[in-house]
Formats: sequence, C-alpha cells, structure tokens
Amino acid sequence: MPSIKINTVRLYSITAVILLLCGNISCTKLFVPPVDGQQAFDNKSYHLAAQLLENDYNKSSDNTARATLAETIGDACRLSNQTAAAESWYAKAAEHSSNPELPFKYALMLKSNEKYEQALQQFKEYAANNPVERAKAKAQIIACQQALQWLKEKNAFISDNLISVNSPASDFAPVVYNRNSLVFTSARATAQGSTYDWTGEQHSDLFVADRNGAADLYTAAVAFGDSLNTPYNEGTATFSADNNTVYFTQCGSENKNDDYCHIYRAFRKENNRWSRPELVLLFEADSINTGQPFLSTDGKLLYFAAAPPDGFGDKDLYVSELLKDGSWGYPRNLGADINTAGYEGFPYIDKNGTLYFASDGHDGMGGLDIFSAEKNGKRWTNVQNLKAPLNSGADDFALTLIAPLNTAALANKTPLGYFSSSRRGGMGNDDIYVLSNQIPATPPPTDTIPAKIDTLPPAIAIYLKGEILQKVFEDDTNPQSRFLHNAPLPNAAVQILGLNLESTLSTRFTADENGRFFLPVEANSEYRVFAEAPTFFSRSETVKSGAQSDTIEVQIVLDRIFKQQQVVIPNIYYDLDKSDIRADAQPVLDEVVKLLQENPRIVVEFGSHTDSRGSDAYNEELSQARAQAVVTYLSSKGVDARRLLARGYGETQLVNRCANGVACSEEEHQENRRTTFKVLSDNFRE
Repeated sequence: MPSIKINTVRLYSITAVILLLCGNISCTKLFVPPVDGQQAFDNKSYHLAAQLLENDYNKSSDNTARATLAETIGDACRLSNQTAAAESWYAKAAEHSSNPELPFKYALMLKSNEKYEQALQQFKEYAANNPVERAKAKAQIIACQQALQWLKEKNAFISDNLISVNSPASDFAPVVYNRNSLVFTSARATAQGSTYDWTGEQHSDLFVADRNGAADLYTAAVAFGDSLNTPYNEGTATFSADNNTVYFTQCGSENKNDDYCHIYRAFRKENNRWSRPELVLLFEADSINTGQPFLSTDGKLLYFAAAPPDGFGDKDLYVSELLKDGSWGYPRNLGADINTAGYEGFPYIDKNGTLYFASDGHDGMGGLDIFSAEKNGKRWTNVQNLKAPLNSGADDFALTLIAPLNTAALANKTPLGYFSSSRRGGMGNDDIYVLSNQIPATPPPTDTIPAKIDTLPPAIAIYLKGEILQKVFEDDTNPQSRFLHNAPLPNAAVQILGLNLESTLSTRFTADENGRFFLPVEANSEYRVFAEAPTFFSRSETVKSGAQSDTIEVQIVLDRIFKQQQVVIPNIYYDLDKSDIRADAQPVLDEVVKLLQENPRIVVEFGSHTDSRGSDAYNEELSQARAQAVVTYLSSKGVDARRLLARGYGETQLVNRCANGVACSEEEHQENRRTTFKVLSDNFRE
C-alpha cells in the first residue's frame, strides 16, 4: 500500500494496489465500524478516518492537537490517493507542528500535484535543515528538476482520457481482448461486493467494453465473464493469444484467514462461458502475495508482481516458465536492474520484446511512473523513464500497446495503446487513457557555430571504484557464530546519488559477479553509494571526489538478515539500577537509527537482559524499562514507533553459568547485561 517510510514516501494507485498485493491485512473483508477516527486510521479505513478526524479537528481549540490531527488527516488522504487534500492538510499541520518529517511529506504532495517549483524549494529547505537526511532530499530534488525538464521537451506522444469507458470510480489495467474489446478493472457502482472503507469505493471487478469505431469510442461496459467476479477484489487480466485462457488477480475468499492476493486461471468453454477459476500457485507458500500477471505471446512465460520475503523491496517483478506437465516453474526474480527497494509492478512486453513496467523506486515524476527495459542476455537492462505526457506527478501504470512505441511512419495521432493514471482532471480515482503518437514539427535551422576544440577545458578523469562484500560466518544460520571473513556479494544492486545541490547524477545498476563496479563521476562532489541485495540489510557510504584526476574507492560490507534471532548490540551500558540512555551509548544507537532508515521495511524487537543479581521481578521490570528507553530514543530520531518493540527479558536468558547463587566475576555478569536486536519482519507497511 502507499506508505511513508523513514527515507521515502510511496504513492500508489490506491485501488489498483489494494487489488494487487495487500498483504494479510484484511484487504477484502468488511471492516467493523470504528468508534473514532484514530481507530479507523489504524484499521486502514482511510476514507472514513479522514471524515471522522476532520470532525475532531473542527471541535478542537488546541493548536498542538489540531496540528497532529491535521497531519493524520493528511496521511489518510494521501493513503487513499487524495493528494490535493493531503497537500492542504499538511499545509495546515505545518503551522504548529514540530515534526521534522512533515515538510518532507508536504513537499512530496506538492510534487505529486505537479507543483514542481514549490516542491523543489521545500526539498532544498529540508536538505538544509536536516543534513543527515540530505540524500533523501537530494533524490527528490533531482526528480523535480528532471520533471521540469521533461515537461519542456517536445514529446512524440499525446494522452487523452478514455471518456467512453471511465466512471467516477477507479478504472485501470486495460487489456485488448478479441481485437475490438477492452477488458479492464473497475470499482464502479455495478461491481459486486460492498463498499470498501479504505477507498470509499466498491470492491473491484473485471469489466469489458466493445470498441464502437474509433479507438476512443466504446460501448457501455458490462461485467466480464460469468464466473470470474466475486464479492472480493478481481482485476488486472491477461489473455492467451487465442483469447481462450485468462489469468487475473483475485484477493480474498470466504476464508477470512486468507486475505492474500493470488493469480487465478480460467478457460473459455465451447458455449463462450468461462470455467470456474483455478488457483495458480507460483510459490511454495500460499501466504505470498502475487498479482498483475502478463502472459507472453507464445504462452510459455508468465510475468507478474510478487512480495516474497527474499525480494529486493516492496513488490518485485518475477517470471515463471511453463513446464512440460502444464504447471509453472519456480519464479525467477527479474534482477536488480529492474527491481528496487520500492514498488515494481504491471509488467507488459510488446512485440519487439521491450519490457514496460510501473515503479516508484526508479527516478520518476511522482508516484508510479512507467518505464521501459531491454533484454540483454538473461538480464533486463537500460531502464528508461517514458517521461511526460505518459508519466505525470500522479500514479501512471498498466501500459498495454496496440503498436510498439518505436513504430515508424505512422500517421499523426495514431492510437498506440492504453494506460492508467490517477492524474488531475480525470473522471475518477484512476482513469484509463489513450496513448497516441504525435509527429513533431521540424525544428528550424540554427546558425550556431560549434566551439573550437582548443577552447574547451581539459577533461578531468575521476572514477568511482566500488566493491560490495558480505560477511561470512562459521555457521551461516547463526549470526553469533565465529566470523570468518568478507566475501564478494554477486549481483548486488548499487545506487549512486550526487549530493551536491548542482549535481545531476542519479543512477542505479547491478554490480558484477564479484560485487565490483566502476564508473566516471564529477570532480569536487560528494556521493552517496547505496547497496542492497535480497535477504541482506541495505547500507550506504558517502564518498568525496577531488579536483584532480583520481580513482575513489569504496567498499561496502552487507550483513545478512537473520529473522527471529537475537544479535547483541555492543557497548550499550546503563548506570546501576537505572534505565536512562547514557551518552556513551548514543553513538551506537545512532548507527542503529541509520540502519533502520536504510531498511524501512524491517520491524525490530529490542531486548534488554540483566544479570542474575536482584529479584526476578525487579530484573524483569528494570529490563523492560531499559528496552523501552532504547525504543523511545530511536523513535525520537524519527523511526516509526510501530516498527519497534521493547521487551525486557530480565534474567531469563543468561548466556553463561551465572545463575542465582553462583559466584561469578564482574566480567561474567557483564556478559549477561546486554541489549539485543531481533528482526521480526521485513514487510512493514503503513
């Protein structure tokens, strides 16, 4: 779902992403009416929460309380894709709020509403006031600058709202069916099921409309298929080349313990009716969200989005190959060139073999943008943003083509395909748009005289040379076992971001099989080098280049994520019988803050342990206070408290012989007085 994290904000097409991959969070079941606005928000009933909290805001006369309420209303509006309202509420909250992250959220809403100049100024001020978060702000500064430039460029495309198909509700994910029909997903009033409190719309169904002449004229849409739609969420269909097989996403069932999204398959029968849908289980566990299928023309490859625990980020793109027995092989991740720590979805491959997909993890104009990529051997590379007018500050996604975008010699305004967007001026939350080509006018000749070669300054050759490593332990399942050495981490994802305000460098790529990379950079600049790999903690380093030709070297060592296993955090000490965080522990905890900022999806337990001296009850109470002190400190640094759990273990988990009544040295007792770190989950969403 759309979520604010410590280092980024994700804006999703709300109905589309609810349908796609909700997670086991009651994404389809009906909500019990909450008693107040905060409870509605906690239940993810964002549409209702905004209404209830606004009543509280209007009744309150306390400026601090009103600021908190206004920010929460802004969050509810953002999470239900009401970006204009979110911008307004964040502006109200800023008048009396002391939250250092609020200006960043406000700037993101300005960006989403395509107020790029204002957003740019806000991001620059945020960077100046929050040096530790400069990289986060700089990424957005570059994005705003790119968006402003792309809006000025002459583009070969035109996008128009498909008025004959769209409704006041969410309509998205169109796909051509039987040449002259359009099958799409909609939450319009005629969809089955009841109102969904997250969005205030119906649960979504598959609909079909028939083309009536031109590419933008369609008959009234009706429910598609006699057996495919249910009271739960359905959508995002793909068809075999003969249109006799359909794959689509369905979320939820009569089993209230199963709210996951899965891909289903159905076959068209002789009487033109569809068979009962059957589950396509692509992973071994049915508790992994899968959705947004795309079937290759030959029917041998199935591309889709999924959220297994070993992915790169929020949602990744995968592909499965059809086996001889008719089942689908185990999914293969499309790799770090495509997948990021953000959201990737809605895969589509045209007749030329170009991959199109939506992402908020690559540099974009705001929300989800549509990107292209090319196949290079077994890898997808050369990821390109398709820019405006295909992309906007809102969510743009689910491209499907009639003709490849690079087709030459087409008449002006020839329809090329369809896509979905939540941009301003639409009829509903998400709308379907027609994409057409536009033959640009021939630019007038210029009399510009090229500069002489001898007047150009000499080139300064500066390179950034990097290596991504992993820690190797004697027992690769036990983080407490003996450390052996560092080893290369193959095919890690690397992102380089120029931190100087004037820098425009922002690039993402895959390191080689030895974890190495090498690229030219600018002189007199500072760079953030960010490395990530599935099942590892992400980490970044900052490097600086000088004025002379040189090679800057950086080495980043990644730690493996050991879920549900305690790891001791060294050098956190407390005064006798006290739980206050001492000054000498703060640098250690600041490193933990950085780790949590760079890994915004992990949920962590901080445990505190005492030695055996003192009563069991006293030690349990003291350890709980100490663990809570750690959580309070981290939360004060901007880490979402919902990602932090404090647990006092007292003397219940001693690591040596020093139990009650055993004579031990102070050093032995110190081994038991420790603070631990345990990853509970890597799937946090707001």
